[in-house]
Order: sequence, then C-alpha cells, then structure tokens
Amino acid sequence: MLAPMLLFLLRIIQGIGLGGEWGGASLMVLEHAPADRRGFYTSFVQIGFPIGLVLATLVFALVAKLPDADFAAYGWRIPFLASIVLLAVGTFVRWRVPETPVFEALKSRAAVAKNPLGEAFAGSAREFFIAVGLKLSEVSWVYMLTVFVVVYATTKLGLPKQMMLDAVMYAALLELVSLPLFGLVADRIGRRPLFILGALFTIAYAFPLFWLIESKNTALIFVAIMIAMNFGHGMMFAIESCYFPELFGPRVRYSGASSGFQLSAALGGGFSPIIATALVGYFGGTGGVSVMMIVLALITLAAALAARETKGSSLTD
Repeated sequence: MLAPMLLFLLRIIQGIGLGGEWGGASLMVLEHAPADRRGFYTSFVQIGFPIGLVLATLVFALVAKLPDADFAAYGWRIPFLASIVLLAVGTFVRWRVPETPVFEALKSRAAVAKNPLGEAFAGSAREFFIAVGLKLSEVSWVYMLTVFVVVYATTKLGLPKQMMLDAVMYAALLELVSLPLFGLVADRIGRRPLFILGALFTIAYAFPLFWLIESKNTALIFVAIMIAMNFGHGMMFAIESCYFPELFGPRVRYSGASSGFQLSAALGGGFSPIIATALVGYFGGTGGVSVMMIVLALITLAAALAARETKGSSLTD
C-alpha cells in the first residue's frame, strides 16, 4: 500500500514543481527576448516536451531489452535514477540565472504583488479563463495521442506496441523542428491565428485520425500521428510560453499564466484519456472520442476568438 501512496504524493509534488517551472522558464525567456522575436525565442521553452518524450522513449527502450524478471526487479528504476543528472544541471542553472529586467523594474518601484495569484483571479479573471480555454484542446489532443491512441491501437486493434511508440517518438522528433517554425510564424502573423487554425485542424482531423489508425497500415499510422501531433498540438503549444504570459500584466504574469496553463493541463490531460476509454466501452468505437475532441476544440476556438492579440504588446504595462 505504501508504494502507490508515495507515488501519488510524489506526482503531486512533481505537478506543483512543473507548475512553477514552466511559468518561470517562459518569463525568463520572454522578458529577455527582442519584442519582434518573442514567439521564436519562447518556442525553445516548449521544445522541452518533445525532447523529454524522445529521451524517455529511448531510455525505456534500452532497459526494456533486459529479461522480464530483471526489468521488473530493477530495470524500470534505472531511467528514474539517471534523471539525477538532469536535476544537477537544472539546479546549477537556477543558481546562475538573473532576474528579468521587467521584474527588477517592479522591485525598484516597490510594485511587486504581495498576493499575485489572488490578484490574477481578481483583476485578470477573463485572461485566466481564456488561457484555460486556449490550452484545453491542445493538451487533450497530445494526451490522447501519447496515451489513449497507443492503448487503443494495441489492445483493440492488435497493433504492435513498439510500432505505436515509435510513431509517437517520430512525431515528437518532428516537433523539434516545427515548434520553432510556428514560433516564427507567430512573430509574423500574431498569436491568435495559430490557435484558431489549430482548433480548426483538430475539428477537421478528429475522425480521420482514427480512420487512418484503424487502417492498420504502418505508413499511414506514422503519417497520421505525426500530422496530428504537429498541427493539433504543436501549432498551439509552440506559442503558449509567449502568448499566455503576454495576456497578463507584469505584476501577475507569472502566477496568472502558470495557473491557467496548469489547470487546463490537469483537466484536459488528466481526464481526456479516461473519458475516451469510457466512451469506447460505451459506444463500441471511437466515434464518441472524436466528438469529444471536437467539443474541446470548439472551446479552444471560442477562447481564441475572445482573446486579444498580443503581438508587439508592451511587457511593462
């Protein structure tokens, strides 16, 4: 009983850490970046996700080569223990990085918010809920691809698990290129258009994605997942480190952007695969799952239409 309880507790602590880390990294890059290149520079914060996905897949592929008994006894622990190296690097970087000019200016005027989270909810509630809505489709989509689709394809369609994991890994590798490109596009045409296009893509692709997977054709499955990951997820995910903080004023930017981002991640990423599994069981197919993804995309589309464009906006106002 102690093992799952400790795992549950550590996941909560990890989630709290992630909530602070993403916002801090985003603001560090955003508030140091040139005004006309914020989308491009902050897209490199988002690259951490596909890099982590690829590294995790590769490391677990290596330890999975151990005999089953050895993998169950100690092999699965190796990747977790190896991550201590990343912890050391991250700690070193955090001790060396300076505060941003925007925050230093707030400190010099004694204008730092004493309760930024409360102030964000009180004074920027509209922006907060817009941020939640903007992320909802993207985060649900990527968890569907990396969790639900893999399980569905292997258990219901009888497809090889390694093939599905490889398809996800190649899709993540492509995001290493597509995320900075979407950041560049956001600097040219703005942030809102990419969220609108991403939501429309998800609406149009929600049914074809499963049609292609159910073809059981390896090439079609790889292409389907790579397209889905990069346009249903990457197009919107690439600019969140830029767009979400830009929606908020400097006093509450960190707390407002982080809380909106993480609440939506918990709701969309946490519940979507569970609901999708229930829908497949109830309807006997993926039609209900596709409808669910369309509904979530419509929420994101509504949030994008309600949001203001922040391209070229001042970070000190």
